[in-house]
Amino acid sequence: MNYKVIISAFLAIFLVTSFHAKAQNGYDSLPPYQKDSSLPNFLLLRQDSSWLSVAQTPKKTAVVITFFNPDCEHCQHEATRLAKSMDKLKKIDFIWATYAASFEEINAFAKKYHLDNLPNVHFVKDVNYSIPSFYHLEMTPYMAAYNKKRQLVKTFATGASPEELIQLLE
Repeated sequence: MNYKVIISAFLAIFLVTSFHAKAQNGYDSLPPYQKDSSLPNFLLLRQDSSWLSVAQTPKKTAVVITFFNPDCEHCQHEATRLAKSMDKLKKIDFIWATYAASFEEINAFAKKYHLDNLPNVHFVKDVNYSIPSFYHLEMTPYMAAYNKKRQLVKTFATGASPEELIQLLE
């Protein structure tokens, strides 16, 4: 009879600690982009105070979302590489988003790398910090490439070459 009481006590302690541990670890560490590969509909602020909805980008067009910082040397290098190949990347819509930079800094960056007057390149502010939260990103430039069907093809934690993007998206 004592064995049944001891086993029941151990079982009860085990169950209570299991439920407690599960409740404590309720945080889902899996980034949202890994749960749903569809292009998210971020609302991003344009310089004219209007909102760019990612859903507004042309249908049946590949989309690359780049989270950057104008002061970031890696971001500057990425912009240089892409700018040299923009004639080959015309069929891809590029959204360059940042959080902390002013529109003056964003415009200076876009102009410096000759990305400011291209119809397929959009520079915006992510005032809601949606992109870093969605991708759980840690570094810039971070790129997420979506195909013409609006499905995630690949993410790049430190940028992508124009050749990679062309191969993946065209």
